[in-house]
Amino acid sequence: MPFSKNLSLCKICLSLIGFFSFFLNVTTGYTTDTKDPMSIWPKPEKGFKQIVIQLPHLQDEDLYRVELIPEKTLKADCNHIMINGTIETKPLTGWGYEYYVLSQIGQPASTRMACFPQTTELKQIAIHTNLKFLRYNSKLPLVIYTPKDIHLSYRVWSAGELKNAE
Repeated sequence: MPFSKNLSLCKICLSLIGFFSFFLNVTTGYTTDTKDPMSIWPKPEKGFKQIVIQLPHLQDEDLYRVELIPEKTLKADCNHIMINGTIETKPLTGWGYEYYVLSQIGQPASTRMACFPQTTELKQIAIHTNLKFLRYNSKLPLVIYTPKDIHLSYRVWSAGELKNAE
């Protein structure tokens, strides 16, 4: 008799595990048979492109940070041009990951020096954003969405030697 009670209890537990596994799959969209790991990220909106940066593995990655540097190509003379922008951090729903969107780009501002000779050339102008440094993580790609006419560079920063304050 006790054996049949345990068997019934096991059947109920297995049924519940199966139900919750199905429920999690349906609500989060998580599947283990994803052939393209990038398919979990949203498709770029019209006028945008998706940039994926896969960082190489480093020892002690907590000592490193990543700086994103969006740039716009403009005709410029000898004056210094400044552009401000906003990078939003957005959650990847159901996964716990984040991605980044260059959502706003301000109008260029320039110094007003007299340039001799008065010639212009195409230059990459850095867009100064609110986002300074990202955590270095080689296990997940950095996924960034920018307008199609924006070039994206990045820089890896490392911590220097720890010094005592006296």
